[in-house]
Amino acid sequence: MKRLLLLPFSLVATLGFGCSNSSSGDAPQPTQQVQVKKRTQALSTDRVTLEEVAVSEAVLTAAGSEASVRAFRIVSSAEDITMGELASAAHVVGASEVANLPWQVEAERGQDDTRRALKYLDALVPAIEAEVGTGEDYNSGYQHWFQTVGEDLCNHGDFYSLVFKQTGLVFVIEASGATEC
Repeated sequence: MKRLLLLPFSLVATLGFGCSNSSSGDAPQPTQQVQVKKRTQALSTDRVTLEEVAVSEAVLTAAGSEASVRAFRIVSSAEDITMGELASAAHVVGASEVANLPWQVEAERGQDDTRRALKYLDALVPAIEAEVGTGEDYNSGYQHWFQTVGEDLCNHGDFYSLVFKQTGLVFVIEASGATEC
């Protein structure tokens, strides 16, 4: 299995934002290439290593066409790893696009707040909880983006990282769409 060393999420996001400016010809070039090969590798940083694992058919069915779901096992992490660091690592390896979108990081959410935020996917969170099977409390990281693409049209996306520390699993949920702006 390949292991890939990545820059911390904040640096990747900063480089992506800086390089997406229309005057990027003047922007400094990053000194290290960052590549993420989806679904085939483990993410390894100085503080955490995540390895993708299969998601059950029940969870995929519960997500339907409204969202994509991936799961990662926490292979190793520093003892004092924070929820924010785990959520950022999951975002770097789990999001469909990281550097090319204006991601905003929001506050960590508890289990009840996560359920309320994802109520439009009413069967998904219970399916994930059933797959984990421990009944443990969990927290989630949340990132989102919003981007104008036309006079009255905006694209948007949400990304949740549900972290089950006791079980050592992280489920990521990504949903996107378009709306009037």
